[in-house]
Amino acid sequence: MGANTPTPPTGFQSWLDYAIATMDARGAFLDRVFSEGEILPTDTIRVAAQEELDHLKQRIAMPWISMLENWQASLSKRLGRPAENVVEDNLLAADFANSGVHVQFEDGSDLKFSRAFHVGETPADGNIHRVAVFSGHCGYHEFWIGPGDQISTIPISADGNWGPDEDQT
Repeated sequence: MGANTPTPPTGFQSWLDYAIATMDARGAFLDRVFSEGEILPTDTIRVAAQEELDHLKQRIAMPWISMLENWQASLSKRLGRPAENVVEDNLLAADFANSGVHVQFEDGSDLKFSRAFHVGETPADGNIHRVAVFSGHCGYHEFWIGPGDQISTIPISADGNWGPDEDQT
């Protein structure tokens, strides 16, 4: 916010919070009445707007939530948990086995993530595909993997050393 932005009214963190709390939901109510949709009380409409704002605030405060939401189907399949639980409960320490991920790009640069796994497909069709790497300590990352790039799962020994490349995908 700029230096000339006035402070929101007392009891509100932002002007958006104030706008939703005091919003006139009659227009949305009347739109539903005349469109033969489900008629909702104006308080219900206001609560729905507040929930949307709260969800946006949560995504800003916790950017990894978007990654979990975007990849929840693949994560659910990989982890054997319902997709909703993956987003609500986040990833657990037990989800990160003693393996790592090695991303090798066509230009020779590479990245290694310990205690990590990846989801997403990298078929040999010559196209660029999106993959996600989920790391227990280095966050969640998305990459575009092209035909000259490789992503692999690498075992990590108990002493933390990288093993030979395995599970090329």
